[in-house]
Amino acid sequence: MKKILYLNIILIILILVANVAIFYGINFPMPFDFINHFTDYETEYILIILLIIGLLAYLIASVKNKQNNFLHIFFILNCLFLAFLAFEGSSEYIKKKKELTLREMEYIKQAKKDIENDRVTYKFAGGLAVSDYDEEIEKKIDDIYKKYGVTYFNTGCIVDFMDLKAQKKYQETVKPYLIKRNGKNWELKMKSEIEKIRN
Repeated sequence: MKKILYLNIILIILILVANVAIFYGINFPMPFDFINHFTDYETEYILIILLIIGLLAYLIASVKNKQNNFLHIFFILNCLFLAFLAFEGSSEYIKKKKELTLREMEYIKQAKKDIENDRVTYKFAGGLAVSDYDEEIEKKIDDIYKKYGVTYFNTGCIVDFMDLKAQKKYQETVKPYLIKRNGKNWELKMKSEIEKIRN
């Protein structure tokens, strides 16, 4: 009796872990952050389903008139629920992984085109800075970017983890070209020139 009770406890823990894994499968490639995303896991729904499974197991055991079978039936139903969660989570992860691969291929293709045009574009997410805007200074900074063959494009404040991950392929593709074009430590040189203009 104790053995089946412990197995049920272990199974419930696995179901809760599977629920967290599904969240990250659906939101792949979001970085793992258990504390900050805790409310997003919707654990209350899993607990409600577990209560329903418990009630169903009790009703099935009552019909068979064998109360000691409750834990066995509860275990079997939870195994089925865990199998369902595992299937859902893995299928979502596979789907997102394919989507990421497609985006990475698009970024590699775009990188090669930008290298041909000598105009590499780095995308970044962030708020739009409106204070301390000086048109003349911004034009000089743009000229420095052109000198080094790069452009920086602000995509806004919404962070798309899929896009951020895919952009790494773009950066990997253009990095050797920019080193060959501008020399080693070109980014430090460029930043230094920009700082001189801003100060």
